Amino acid sequence: MDCEKDFSFDRLLAVIGRLQATRADQAMDKIGLFRGQAFLLMILSHHDGLTHTEIAQKMQISPAAVTKIIQRMEKLNYVQRCPDPNDERISRVFLMDEGKAVTQQIHHSFTEIDEVIIAGFSEEDQKKLKTLLLRVLKNLKNRSCVQDQ
Repeated sequence: MDCEKDFSFDRLLAVIGRLQATRADQAMDKIGLFRGQAFLLMILSHHDGLTHTEIAQKMQISPAAVTKIIQRMEKLNYVQRCPDPNDERISRVFLMDEGKAVTQQIHHSFTEIDEVIIAGFSEEDQKKLKTLLLRVLKNLKNRSCVQDQ
């Protein structure tokens, strides 16, 4: 790209996001997963026993899409659905041993991607960048960019 310095903020963020997603896809391909599957496993590694609805909220996708991912992960013996002991209409999703093992690979891959992203940044620069990006995230969450007409 010849004129990166001329990118608008939204264009620059979009290009960075796509490149990061491409690197994540490449890393997950080596493990034999799609990014959404990896995301599910990482969520469960921090919050085992969530319901489909809770997972959907954390992943910001529909419960139906979560169900498809869970079904695929069950076939690989990465997760297991169990009925909620207090309400049999609800099932909770738990990591199985195979899922726990692969989450370590996922975590390692994303750590490597983070290292690529921050290569050459001082610790102070990293803290400042994170603060600024969190502010961008907050701005985008709190304000509509499209004006009502």
